Amino acid sequence: MSARFAVDALKQLGEDDYRLLVAVERGMINHEYVDVKLVASISGLEEDFVNARLKKLNRLGLVQRFKGGFVGFVLTTRGYDCLALYVLVKRGTLSQLSLTPYGEGKESEVYLGKTEGDRIVVVKFHRVGRTSFRKVKLVREYVADKRHYSWLYAGRLAAMREFEALKILWKSRVAVPEPIDWNRHVIVTGYVEGDELYLLPELTDPKAFFESVLQEVEKSFKAGVVHGDLSEYNVLVARGEKPVLIDWPQWVSSSHPMASFYLKRDIVNIAGFFAKKYGVDVDPEKLGEDFLSRLSVNG
Repeated sequence: MSARFAVDALKQLGEDDYRLLVAVERGMINHEYVDVKLVASISGLEEDFVNARLKKLNRLGLVQRFKGGFVGFVLTTRGYDCLALYVLVKRGTLSQLSLTPYGEGKESEVYLGKTEGDRIVVVKFHRVGRTSFRKVKLVREYVADKRHYSWLYAGRLAAMREFEALKILWKSRVAVPEPIDWNRHVIVTGYVEGDELYLLPELTDPKAFFESVLQEVEKSFKAGVVHGDLSEYNVLVARGEKPVLIDWPQWVSSSHPMASFYLKRDIVNIAGFFAKKYGVDVDPEKLGEDFLSRLSVNG
């Protein structure tokens, strides 16, 4: 629940504090710990002032202090949250954030919030780099030996990719949350009233809902996007029992060499769920093959 503490800390930050956090963030690209002189150089602030303010940021849990041959600092998860929230608040994208998670997983925390216009939004913090790199092969290619920086970059990359997918899909009228804004590892989307499919004990018409999910998958593919990780955990059942597909950081392009593999896996996974839980008469493997064939996807 790092975001909750970040909100509390955010109230105590000024412009100079933000400049220092940005300076530490930039310094981390090439340094495991960023010394005070470098922070001062990047931020353009006096070294004595920087030293005092960094102690404050350390007390707030936004940076971690290292003392060895030199005194250096590194951003914490809470500090990175503060940077993203600071920007989103400045833009007017966020004016409020709930103090308790709306949803939580191994690789993300989700909160409800409000914009300056009082619109309810969903605020998702990507935590992918904090736990594992098993799904972010691209991160290794970009950060190479900078493992100290990779947890920052992994979260940012996941958020950037998900927001990119949502923009493509929303424009193509696929049933996804509306993309509103993003910064660093945080994305803000429109709120969809509904429950995750796996949480519902029953559906009025499981077969019809399943077919609606397949239609959205097909529309996504034609828009150039394959989900890549589709299951009952990232399908919302919205009002009127309409499906909304969520959680897109693992998407690949429809032209990706592995698109057919991921598309078939998505179909097999979701079909298997409906066959097992709701008794929908479907052969997941055959449906996957037929789906690829109908869309002329090379396997």
